[in-house]
Amino acid sequence: MYTIIIPAYKPAKKLCAFVQTLSESFTDIVVVNDGSGSDYDEIFRDLARMPQVTILTHEQNRGKGAALKTAFCHCRSKESVSGVITVDADGQHLPEDICKVRDALMEHPTDLIMGCRQFHDPSVPARSRFGNEISRVMYRLLCQIQVSDTQTGLRGIPQSFLSACIDTEGDRYEYETNMLIAARKQGVAFFEVPITTVYEENNASSHFHPLLDSVRIYRRLFRYSAVSLLSVVLEFGLFTLFVHVGWTILIATYVARGCSCLFNFTLNRKVVFQQEGHLVGQFLKYIALVIVSGTISGLCVTWLDRLVSGVVVLLKMVVDTALYFMNYYVQKHWVFRTVDKD
Repeated sequence: MYTIIIPAYKPAKKLCAFVQTLSESFTDIVVVNDGSGSDYDEIFRDLARMPQVTILTHEQNRGKGAALKTAFCHCRSKESVSGVITVDADGQHLPEDICKVRDALMEHPTDLIMGCRQFHDPSVPARSRFGNEISRVMYRLLCQIQVSDTQTGLRGIPQSFLSACIDTEGDRYEYETNMLIAARKQGVAFFEVPITTVYEENNASSHFHPLLDSVRIYRRLFRYSAVSLLSVVLEFGLFTLFVHVGWTILIATYVARGCSCLFNFTLNRKVVFQQEGHLVGQFLKYIALVIVSGTISGLCVTWLDRLVSGVVVLLKMVVDTALYFMNYYVQKHWVFRTVDKD
């Protein structure tokens, strides 16, 4: 059995007709009332009268991620549930596409099924098209997650992945992006199903707030960038000091990098990746990365300084900016790799 999960916050009355249509294809539908308030009690009472529907209620609004996790906890304990399908409450997902996601989940029972919108369609609002393009590029570059629609709410989730979803951080819209990162860590493959998304009144019913929710979605990336910036400031300050007092460029690079790496490693481990355990192994790998990266940086700056003398600090900034993405990739896929699979 596959359970439909619909997180609902102040839904429109058309939700009842939509759920009624879904009940023709699905016998188990969970709707989470995420603190919608008394003005919406009638809608949820009508839904509760349908024999296929279970209503779970948050007394106060806690966010889409929290609503999904409440439903996941409800479904995890049911042995008859082979997987769940998350569906938005605003009518953007067509019943036939939801059935396509179910069929894909049946064929790929261990994959995370993504109902992916077709963004070349001119009916897609500009803010949705722009937001997805930024998200898609960022997560391909920084997290090695290649999904054409990172923000889709139509997903088929296997029962085996529910526990990891429940443990995933985030209570609002950032939760769905964190779910992709959790899937990557768990080795869960992505399988895309093309869908048609209906945007009524330019998606005016959406509760997504572009600025605030984008900050939440990219919080991990912001943290990494902030830690990197602080580490760079520390390293450049020390490097400039050491060169000023007469040290060679290569020695100054090693010492400055060594001081900043302890700062960077500690904050990345605690603040960015939020990992515990495997400290010695992680640190040894990190030191190896520092040595290789520092050597590349020092040699490149030394060579460039012979070509363009007098701007050594500027040259170092250029070289280390180029190494920025390499360092992130190596940390993500080597330094912290053993932890990611836990």
